[in-house]
Amino acid sequence: MRAAVFYGARDIRIEDVPEPQPGPGEVAIAVAHNGLCGSDLHEYLMGPLFIPTTPHPLTGAQLPVIMGHEFSGTVVEVGPGVTTVASGDRVAVEPLYHCGHCRPCNTGSYNTCRSAAFHGLMANGGGLSERTVVTEAMVHRLPDAVSLEQGA
Repeated sequence: MRAAVFYGARDIRIEDVPEPQPGPGEVAIAVAHNGLCGSDLHEYLMGPLFIPTTPHPLTGAQLPVIMGHEFSGTVVEVGPGVTTVASGDRVAVEPLYHCGHCRPCNTGSYNTCRSAAFHGLMANGGGLSERTVVTEAMVHRLPDAVSLEQGA
């Protein structure tokens, strides 16, 4: 499959990469739309800023990484144990990985987790690809009235 892989400032390459497969508790998504935000632009112009050059403590990811953290798509496969979505569901992705045991995570503020990482920045396999895999907790089914473009 094809993906936009970040190597450094002004060095993003469209490459053929292996197609990711979902493991237990994971969801494979055929990406439909991916938005670009300021952090993507800053990474491209001046990075790496958020993209780790050494293994990230939570995800293990480091340069090079597939970019894209604001995306939507259609579930194409689910791993063992996934119960909240099924193949064919249209979803938006909340791209945040968190540890689940630090104080912010334990008090419901996982967005401020000390080890937080974003899919498509500090984790492998972002939305600037044809297919990506995320954890079940990161996907949210879209209402029928919300398009995949709006979901991104």
